[in-house]
Amino acid sequence: MGTDTPERGERQGSSVNLHDRGDTPAGCGRDPERRGVVSSTRREEVSARIRRALLTGELRPGQRIKEVHLAEALDVSRPTLRDSLQQLVHEGALVQVPYKGIHVAQPTAEELRDVAEVRVPLETMAALRLSRDPHGPAMDGVREALASHLAAIEFGDDLEAHVTHIALHQAIWDLADSPTLRKIWPSVGSQVHIALTVDQAVRHDPERDATMHRRLVRVIEEGDEATIAAEVEEHIRHSVDEVLRRLT
Repeated sequence: MGTDTPERGERQGSSVNLHDRGDTPAGCGRDPERRGVVSSTRREEVSARIRRALLTGELRPGQRIKEVHLAEALDVSRPTLRDSLQQLVHEGALVQVPYKGIHVAQPTAEELRDVAEVRVPLETMAALRLSRDPHGPAMDGVREALASHLAAIEFGDDLEAHVTHIALHQAIWDLADSPTLRKIWPSVGSQVHIALTVDQAVRHDPERDATMHRRLVRVIEEGDEATIAAEVEEHIRHSVDEVLRRLT
């Protein structure tokens, strides 16, 4: 799918078969734009299928996206595909290089460590703010985000687990009663999205994922400041270290 030197046989035998219409919701068999209808739902569906390919490693870090082959594999028009690709560029999962097209993001070890360095103190601050009222509506929101993440893991939906993983960390930032943290999140969140995409692609361990996030939320609820700071740092740095070990 979208490789630099795609052969027909390779596309048909890809590990994540984008020709399989089982991934396509009922009524979305052909691109509505071909019937003169522009559908944001269709764009989101295409974006979701590309995200799944990123998570499963069918689209690899650094790989160039070839629109013609990808549009054929997804059975969409190129304008719809471009909309989806631009959405993923905005999220940070893809990067657009002048005169070289769109590529899958390929963060360096230094960039992954830098994201962790930025996240640790800010996410610690958010967690400490939340711990001040462990039974309040903010923590209820975090618990709801955790429940959604755990449900996705239990269901075995890797894409939804990835989306809810990011949503859980965003909830910690958004619900910490800090306008500054809410303003910062979009920038940091895009980098977190890239790091977690790489993490999911190189280390698929849903049971460990569930255990780590249950523990993180429990520690925030319990409210011990030193324990919260240590857990947030361990949660973020250990994940990055694990990804870097597997990438080298």
